[in-house]
Amino acid sequence: MEINYMLVAIATVVQFILGAVWYSFVFGKAWATIMECDDVPLEELKKAQATMGPYYAIQFFITLLSTFVLAMFIYYLQMANVGFHAYGVAGWIWLGFILPTQIGGVIWANTKRKFWFKQIAISGGFQLLVLMVTAFILSM
Repeated sequence: MEINYMLVAIATVVQFILGAVWYSFVFGKAWATIMECDDVPLEELKKAQATMGPYYAIQFFITLLSTFVLAMFIYYLQMANVGFHAYGVAGWIWLGFILPTQIGGVIWANTKRKFWFKQIAISGGFQLLVLMVTAFILSM
């Protein structure tokens, strides 16, 4: 298996789509409550959304970067014949790096303690989902 750059690009776009669905339709209300923006007036929300382009561009770049790095890990671990499938690589990366970072980001941020578990479950669950979907795509 070589790194397939087209699959890296596809996986990046799929992650963006999953993020939109996850944080809008699936957990949108809960996420808005945690972020304390559930009572923002519609015109203020539209104004904020109009300025989000640069943030989406940054997020796209870092998503592309992390997808490429995951592809490299999968490729090199398969080359080393250590017995990990793409899902195993993604799962261990999530458990060892992503989840601890998510937890630290929640407990050391200005998140109200009553929302800690919910925020960790939503954001950590999303990261696990996209890593597994990405592993699936990269394994094609």
